[in-house]
Amino acid sequence: MSSPLIRRIAYVIAALVLLAAIYPAYHYYRYYMTHVTTDDAYVGGTVALVAARVAGTVSAVYVDDNWTVREGDLLITLDPRDSEVKVAQAQAQLDRAYQTVDEQYAQLASAQAGLQLAESQLKLTLADYERAKELKAAGVASGQFYDQAQTAHHMALANRALAQHQVAQARAALGSKVNHDHARYATALVDQAEAGLKAASLDLNYTRITAPFSGIIARKSIHAGQRIQAGQPLMAIIPVNRLYLTANFKETQLTDVRVGQKADIEADLYPGVEFRGHVESISIGTGSVFALLPPENATGNWVKVVQRVPVKIVLDGDQQSEHPLRMGLSVVVSVDISDQSGPLLSSERQLSVQQQGGEPIPRERLKIDSPNHGAAAPQQK
Repeated sequence: MSSPLIRRIAYVIAALVLLAAIYPAYHYYRYYMTHVTTDDAYVGGTVALVAARVAGTVSAVYVDDNWTVREGDLLITLDPRDSEVKVAQAQAQLDRAYQTVDEQYAQLASAQAGLQLAESQLKLTLADYERAKELKAAGVASGQFYDQAQTAHHMALANRALAQHQVAQARAALGSKVNHDHARYATALVDQAEAGLKAASLDLNYTRITAPFSGIIARKSIHAGQRIQAGQPLMAIIPVNRLYLTANFKETQLTDVRVGQKADIEADLYPGVEFRGHVESISIGTGSVFALLPPENATGNWVKVVQRVPVKIVLDGDQQSEHPLRMGLSVVVSVDISDQSGPLLSSERQLSVQQQGGEPIPRERLKIDSPNHGAAAPQQK
């Protein structure tokens, strides 16, 4: 084969290779201009520490590390006997309060009857006094008779005043509510006893520790027979459906990053598997300012270092059914910065709440159960 022909074939091949490289090069250039990428990114999530609300002895543990639980599942039970005794004491105090109120109503009725008797006696002595005064003026009755009638009248007035005081004292023992159209036992004494019974019932209910939400158990540090104190952490629950990514971008990469922009994620655990997400929010400060020992650039020698800002990435939809992520995994995050319509210093979740009318919507809610350990709710007689 002649040399000119070989050169022409080489030129053709080089031209074809060049033409074939134009499209991927252009695609890579567009991707480079519209995306920012970092491998300083990790999987994070909410770590809920399950703690006891009352002190007690662990009677049973129903879960172990790495177990999956659902919201409301029973995790731990404490020995309920101490709390049951307190509930019984509170119930007895409530019954005693009912009895005391009954006694106070009886005293009030007795005082009111005494007042009626004193008023009747006062009317009788008043009539005798008026008659004695008329007879004395006519010269028929003696002075002694008049003095006795006057003294009896004054004693009747004193007895009425004493009876009125006793009625007022009985009303004061029952409280101001007795003067209104309230229930018979709607008094401060009964209210206090009912509150004590409710508190004891709550403490009894707290001997059953349940999962606040669905997730996976981690860092379990409790066993049957241990004595625990109120507020002592017992285990942690990691909600799998609340995992998110924290991508620490350089400050020079954040010029065009906005909330709501799309993100591509690749985890080192699953090579070749691409997750989809979006920017949920951007931190207000760099990672260094929230460190235990923040930098003091105004002291000593200073060297400029490019800072990194945490960016929260939330996964779209349910993408972890086949490839579940775990907290702390390393990932590579690429954010598409072509859409510049999103805000810089806001949260996408907060914006969604504002668009729904601004009413406060809890992002997390604790499931609260009513007392259910045989402690009847306080009932009025």
